[in-house]
Amino acid sequence: MPEIREAGEPTRSTQVSVDPDLRFDSPVLSGILQAWTRLRGDRAMPMPGDIDPVDLPRDVLPHLLLVDVEHAPSLRFRWRLIGTYATRILGRDMTGRYWDEIYDERTFQRIAVGLQWVLRHRVPVRTLGTAPDASEHFVRSESAIMPLSSDGRTIDRMLGAVVYDVAPC
Repeated sequence: MPEIREAGEPTRSTQVSVDPDLRFDSPVLSGILQAWTRLRGDRAMPMPGDIDPVDLPRDVLPHLLLVDVEHAPSLRFRWRLIGTYATRILGRDMTGRYWDEIYDERTFQRIAVGLQWVLRHRVPVRTLGTAPDASEHFVRSESAIMPLSSDGRTIDRMLGAVVYDVAPC
């Protein structure tokens, strides 16, 4: 099973923290949250079918992330879409791959923090983190993660967007 190994100095690693206050620094992330809120209307969350690139701010499209959430037989996440901005910065495209097949257990636990938070609280969250870029330097990230539900109850997909500070940490 392929793994993405953490790079850099021993004290540096992939890290993610959650910020439920949604005080985005990036206008791109504020824009995707506004679009999610508009698409949701009076429901708890939009349906995956509500997401149409035509309805999203144009500057968000390269930053988009979509994650499928499978609940049975066990909880699994799969990259449904990783925007061109993220694949360029990180130097890899894992679209279509399951997280547990590409990340070692320690990295998986760290990067799944935001998705786990959204599953528990059922509302959007801002995450802040670090990740290895294409040259294996660590860069800072700010992300938005928002729940989607086909039946109005079960979160079966998450919409997100990410912005990186391309200066190494």
